[in-house]
Amino acid sequence: MKPIEQFLEVIENKDFTALGALFTPDGHYCDYCANGTAQHEYHLYGKEAISMFFRNKFLFRQYSIMGAAVLDDRHAEFIASFGGYNIMAIVTLQQLSEDGHIKRLTVRPK
Repeated sequence: MKPIEQFLEVIENKDFTALGALFTPDGHYCDYCANGTAQHEYHLYGKEAISMFFRNKFLFRQYSIMGAAVLDDRHAEFIASFGGYNIMAIVTLQQLSEDGHIKRLTVRPK
């Protein structure tokens, strides 16, 4: 399974442990979609921080996605739900390590 497909699968399944495991130890997750909601954008650094952040978001039902579709090897789109605010988003795998882990990923409004 390609990294973009793995990313969508773990987000859809709300598997915060598997999400963190997709990233390098110094991986960067940046989400600009939250700016259109009552929240600030997310800049998360490191697989542990990514896993912990999404653990809380998933457990408190503050983040989910629906209608996910892979566009190509590095891009996908979905509807992101931020605690009741829905935003059409596009995710981009900007950098991958040689072993296929995510070094940098961004999510932006579409």
